[in-house]
Formats: sequence, structure tokens, C-alpha cells
Amino acid sequence: MIPPVAERLRFRLTTKHLCFAAGTGCLVAAFFLLLWRGPMPFEDLLRRFALMDSGGSSHLASQPALLRHYYRQALALGLGLVGVTTLLALAWSRLNGFTQAKIWRTTCTVACTCALCLYIFKITHDSTWSPVDVLVTTPGTLPIFGHRLLFVWIGQAFQIAIPTLSPLRCYYASQMIAALLSIYAVGRWSAIHVGEALSPLGQVLAVILISTCLDYRNFYDIAIVFFFSCGLLALYRRKYAWFVVVVTVGTLNHENVLLLIPIAAFLLYDTEPRRVWLAVVAASLAGHLFVRAALQYLIPFQTQVEWKIWSNMTKPFLDHREIAFSLLALGGWYALGLMSLPACDKRLRRLLLLFPMLCGTTFLFGLFHEPRVFNAFIPVLIAVLLKGAQWNVKQSSA
Repeated sequence: MIPPVAERLRFRLTTKHLCFAAGTGCLVAAFFLLLWRGPMPFEDLLRRFALMDSGGSSHLASQPALLRHYYRQALALGLGLVGVTTLLALAWSRLNGFTQAKIWRTTCTVACTCALCLYIFKITHDSTWSPVDVLVTTPGTLPIFGHRLLFVWIGQAFQIAIPTLSPLRCYYASQMIAALLSIYAVGRWSAIHVGEALSPLGQVLAVILISTCLDYRNFYDIAIVFFFSCGLLALYRRKYAWFVVVVTVGTLNHENVLLLIPIAAFLLYDTEPRRVWLAVVAASLAGHLFVRAALQYLIPFQTQVEWKIWSNMTKPFLDHREIAFSLLALGGWYALGLMSLPACDKRLRRLLLLFPMLCGTTFLFGLFHEPRVFNAFIPVLIAVLLKGAQWNVKQSSA
């Protein structure tokens, strides 16, 4: 008589062997179907269904060669997906818990990036003041926008590598990289506040918040989230040399990265020696000014800013619809942020200084009806919301 433990072990091994055989068999069958050129079973039955199809492809049913071609490819695709899924599930069961968790988080990063890219493709539109084709080909002809060049250069690199790419596709390629970097950085930033296990929630929030702020096509909005996340990460981890690098390189993306410098001073002035935090502030400011001066020297513009003070004083009364859309996009999330403040620690509360600074720069140079002007605050808002959610879970289980 076989002992119960041995019987269970034999059953488990047999199940794994069957799964492996089934997955491999499906892949072999799919490969065979791709090579097969002969008749397929149930072709006549499929043709009848095709003639009744209302999806717009019924005309293919009258062409036997095309019917057989798509029939064969559909079967190969189905069997291939079943085979790959089966083998992946079998491989997943053989991994240890640490590796599974790491793959799970990586998959979440990729999934969130794909979702954000889909929103970029479907929501963004071209503008008359910064058309993508001009930015990719001759950015120096567009004042102000022509100095926000980091991801423009990445788009141009794609065009050099693949000359047949249109400027719009170069833009999409550059924003796919920006989206991946931003989602990854938000994940690392979220892990500091709620741990690795819950960090994917921060990435999901990033997709929601960034996508609601999408508007006209530009090369810098999404990357702003990346640079502010990296800057705050560097400050929290006390990687001050990296903070200087983030501010310096981030200036090539957008000049509002300058706001990280007063945040650094406010965060560090009473936790680090004076010589340390002053050096961080001075080095970051020097890097920012050096990049701005170099850009102005290489691509001189007569206009460095566009004043929007009067527009911000009048548009809320003249264009109620745009203001209402902005409130709908972010109002609820900021209300949740306010309710979450009691759960935040002292350092996180200090980062809230960024919000009034963004309000000030928006009043001077931006437009309040564009929620995208608060993209730099998204990492802080995510951290606050995650802390609030964590606190709410504890209160609910108490």
C-alpha cells in the first residue's frame, strides 16, 4: 500500500508532467499549423458561420484560400497562447517566493506603463504653439519650448536610428520611455512610504493621476513626474550627489525642476549639518543655472517666459467649463490628500511646500485650468494618499 504522502507526491509530479506535456504539445501543434498548407477540418462549417458574420469580414468567406489562411492562423494563435500560458504557469510554480514577488512587481510596472501609453496615444492632441513635427525637426524655432529638449533629443535619436519614423511616432517612442521611467520611479518612491508589497498601488495611482492631466502633446510633462520622484528619492535616501545630478539633468527637461532646491533646503536644514545642506543647495542651483545658461548660449531666445497673470485672473470667470474639468480631474484626489494628512510624518508634510510654490509659478507663467501644471506634485500626492490608505486600513481593522 502506498503511503498518503507518497501518493500525493506522485499525483503532484504527474500533474506537472501532464501540464508540461500539454503546453509543449500545444506549441508544437501551433508551429505545425503555421507550416501546414493543406485543407483544414470543418472548413465548410466555418464558411457558413463566416457568411453569417456581422463583423464586416464576411466577404473573406467567398475566398477559400483566405478562409483557410485565417482559420489556420487563428488556431495556431489559440494553441500557442494556451501552450505559453501553461508553461509559464508551470515555471511560476517552481519559483521561490522572493523571485515571484519581484516578477510580480516588475509585471505591474510594465502593465501600468502600457496603460499610461495607451492613454497617451488616445488622449493627447497636437497644438498650434508647440507642434510635434516642429519640435522634432527644428526645436530652436519655438521659444521656451525649444529649451525643454531632453526627450526631444530622445525622439530625434529614434529618428536617426529609424529614418522612416514620422515625428509623431518619434514622440510616442520618447514618451513610452518617459512613462516607463516615471512609473518605475514612482514605485521606488512608494516603497519608501508603504513598503515593497504595497508599492504597486502607487504606480496605479500614478497612471490615474497622470492620465487625467494629459492634454496637448509635449515632450516634458510625464518626465516631470520622473525627475521629481527621483529628486525626492535622493533626498530621502541621503544620496545628495544624485540629487544634484537629477536637478541638473532635469533642467534639460523642464525648468520647474528648480523647485526641488527649496524643497531640499526645507527638508534638510535641521536634519543635516549646515555645510552639508548648503552645499547640496548651492551645487544644485549651480547645475541648474549652468544648464540654463548653456541652453541660452547655444539656442538664444529673446523670450524666456510668458506671463499669464491676467489670464489666470480672468479665465476662471470667462471659461467655467475648463475650470470645472480641472476640478473634476484632480479635486477628489486632493480632497483625499487633505484627509490623509494626519497619517503623514513630519518629513512628508514638509514636502507639501511644493504645492504653494507650484500655485505661484502657475499664477505667473502657467494656466490654472490645465491640471498638467501640477504634475510635479504627483509624487508627493501619491505618498500622502498611500499613507492615508494605510492608516484607513488600520482603523478599519481595529
